[in-house]
Amino acid sequence: MVIIKYGSGGSFTHMSRSTRDALAGGFANVISFDLEHWYTATLLRDEVDDPIDRIETSVEIVLDVLDEHETAATFFVVGDVAREYPELIERVADAGHEIASHGQTHTPLFELTPEAFTEELDASADAIETAIGRRPTGFRAPNFSVTPRTRWAFDALLETGYRYDSSVFPVKTPMYGVNGAPVSPYWVDRRRPFIDASPSDTDDLFELPLAVFHPRVRIPTAGGFYGRILPRWLLSRGISNLNRRGIPATIYFHPWEFNPEVRVDGVPAHKRFISFHGLDRAREKLGELLAAHEFTTCKRVMELYDH
Repeated sequence: MVIIKYGSGGSFTHMSRSTRDALAGGFANVISFDLEHWYTATLLRDEVDDPIDRIETSVEIVLDVLDEHETAATFFVVGDVAREYPELIERVADAGHEIASHGQTHTPLFELTPEAFTEELDASADAIETAIGRRPTGFRAPNFSVTPRTRWAFDALLETGYRYDSSVFPVKTPMYGVNGAPVSPYWVDRRRPFIDASPSDTDDLFELPLAVFHPRVRIPTAGGFYGRILPRWLLSRGISNLNRRGIPATIYFHPWEFNPEVRVDGVPAHKRFISFHGLDRAREKLGELLAAHEFTTCKRVMELYDH
């Protein structure tokens, strides 16, 4: 077992030689997509009347780009979407992609009780199992809402049979984030869930934090709004910064971000900018990232780490 350290940043991860070799081979970054209705996004859910559904065309755009670059991704699927579009979710799985949970109703955890969250986890797992014949092992919270305020989420995830989470955003932003959280994947100790604990102290839940530009320069570069507004070279540099330190980058997008037809009028200017800026070039930028770096699924990265 080797503990990789970098400067004053402390211990970031616990890796076997095979994991380090895999990372050196350049294939252990994570590409993921949060699959929800575009109008349920936090900034849009109270702004859009009678929205037009774009979910099928948006997913097809993403599948085409992934297929072009022969890349497997993780899709974090809202349970309501899986129930409404089981054949679409089955198609995503049949294309070789991992299906994980994004909750049942795309409700941030700070709007739920622990009991209601547990019900959401079970319901979304049931919906996904109905669609693809197997239950998900991974979860991502809407709005990255696993924070010290909702740390009870780790208990619920373990109790409902999930193996990993990818909800920790290791920099505080106006909407989400946990200052000082690890930037590298780690096994969670429920007593100290936002600290990279030694393996002997951990529970059986793996955390894949979202990417930042550099362990000591925590500019959000994981994707979403930041992926659309920042230039591709800066996103790519951030991935390389992490990889050079033995850290796989976990990035994310939403399928609707690749479909400019989701733009609607009547949304306040600041929400319109955050939600819709950069949609026209998003597909091209995704292709450039996939061409410049190797990506895989959350589950594959979890399997590379010792426990």
